[in-house]
Amino acid sequence: MMNTGQDIKNDAGAAIKEAFKVLRANIKFYGVKGKVKTVAVTSTKMNEGKTAVSKNLAMSMAETGIKVLYIDADLRKASTLECLKGGMEYGLSNLLSEGTPLADVICSTKTGNLYCIASGPKPPNPAELIEAEEFGRLLKNASESFDMVIIDTPPLGTMIDAALIAGQTDGTVIVVEANGTELRSLKRVREQLNKANARILGVVLNKVSRRNCDDYYGYYHYYDKERVKRGRWLQKLNLLRKANL
Repeated sequence: MMNTGQDIKNDAGAAIKEAFKVLRANIKFYGVKGKVKTVAVTSTKMNEGKTAVSKNLAMSMAETGIKVLYIDADLRKASTLECLKGGMEYGLSNLLSEGTPLADVICSTKTGNLYCIASGPKPPNPAELIEAEEFGRLLKNASESFDMVIIDTPPLGTMIDAALIAGQTDGTVIVVEANGTELRSLKRVREQLNKANARILGVVLNKVSRRNCDDYYGYYHYYDKERVKRGRWLQKLNLLRKANL
């Protein structure tokens, strides 16, 4: 593994850190019901906080002492973590398209027990690379080498990549923006995940004003008395496992 000292920044406040502990505990609870070592994180659209959630979840899990791998699987946007060898930058796209060894694309971070794989240079055929057997081998090898693998995927509302990834993982978490995600979009995402035979673990309701919250339930879902309907429409989709609204 290449040690580049990369830092996945953790600037979450105490309340948010506690919320990620709840999210972490719920995923662990689902692991009791069946193996959960690879988790895909997706959303219905861009800018719902999916990447922040996946990174902070990976950090929270690593802080418990287990070995965690964070994978940026959004191949539609170029991303590197300065993994350099022979003047080349390596990432997930290099592994999938060029056969770059897994050890050459994994970078350590400044967070103990946390490692990461950047998406790498943007390829011309992202979906085809995700569907290829090499991606399945990556997940198999990663799950054997790490205690938990968190995969940040593209939004499922606009691209099929996330469904292709989710169908190969042990579970999927959907991030939705409070007052910003349409019900029909969330329904469509659920239908796509079901078609891919993906296991939906739950929903993270993100970007909720702390001033209006007095508690949170299930995953990173804050309960707002003045906007209780927001939780009810999620509950109707059978996505919230722990919400008592």
